[in-house]
Amino acid sequence: MIAFGNYKYIIYIVPLTVLIVFLFIFYLYWKKKIISLHLKEGVLREELIIGSGRVSGTKAGIIIVSLILAAFVLLRPQWGEKVRQVNSEGSDVLIALDVSNSMLAKDIKPSRLDRAKDAVRWIARSLKGDRIGLILFAGDAFLQCPLTNDTGAFMMFLDSAAPDSVNIQGTSIGGALDEAYKVFKKKRLTSRMFVLITDGEDHEGNIDSAIGKFKELDVSVYTVGIGRDKGDFIPVGDNDRSGDIYFRDDQGKLIRTRKNPHLLKKLAGSTGGAYIDISHSLSGLKFILEVISDQQKNRYGSRIVKERKEQFAVFGLILAMLLTFELIITERKE
Repeated sequence: MIAFGNYKYIIYIVPLTVLIVFLFIFYLYWKKKIISLHLKEGVLREELIIGSGRVSGTKAGIIIVSLILAAFVLLRPQWGEKVRQVNSEGSDVLIALDVSNSMLAKDIKPSRLDRAKDAVRWIARSLKGDRIGLILFAGDAFLQCPLTNDTGAFMMFLDSAAPDSVNIQGTSIGGALDEAYKVFKKKRLTSRMFVLITDGEDHEGNIDSAIGKFKELDVSVYTVGIGRDKGDFIPVGDNDRSGDIYFRDDQGKLIRTRKNPHLLKKLAGSTGGAYIDISHSLSGLKFILEVISDQQKNRYGSRIVKERKEQFAVFGLILAMLLTFELIITERKE
């Protein structure tokens, strides 16, 4: 059964081809009409029409057929099957980004969240052929962008990340790990890496069971910490004012958020990953990029895939022959 590799563009290619054929036929009709209008009594036809009508019709037919063949070539006709072995290479890099209110703290300028987003952008732009996905978490977690090679689409999802992206506030690192486990539990012929970017505050305390799951999957967790040791107050919304716009506890005291590197080091160490701090600069991310680069040099298995055979070359060859023939034949009478 015939199929088309560029079937998504059929709504553009077919109408355009029909339009061009129609315009060409209209041109032929207009040309014939003009010649008829200029034929006068006593003037020999040979003085006005120096070509053969049969040859002219043949050339016109070739052009119309060539336009139709060109449409087929653009649509990439396929039929039959071929079997080939595919070697799977590269990495699946899944990033979990903390978007809880504490990430709005400005002990890192312009804010922890802005610095974290810059880190994610740097990783995404440095990947070569790897897939990248994004999880957002606060008191809950969800997959914002599935694993993809489309960096542009990934960046759009990243740009929209904010505390209001997650309905439940707080910080549940265990929730982020559970969501990542759902993505990674499917067997893939690629190396898998999980990057967790957060200030390390965890209000749920349920990460131990998630660590066990990651050990079973043999997926390393690379934790990226952000925030100053002394911490900072949490602004209500992303603005530069001070005073009463900060979050307060039930007693009316300002809430201070502090980075928790001990938890992040424990999580990374338990899964064979590493802890990196980006509070001062993003240079520590080079280590993660080096790990990804090393993984790109390895193959992680192969699989047999069936694909349809591309047949557009047949139509392309016929098209070239027709156009060549059209150029060779001449309408001029000897």
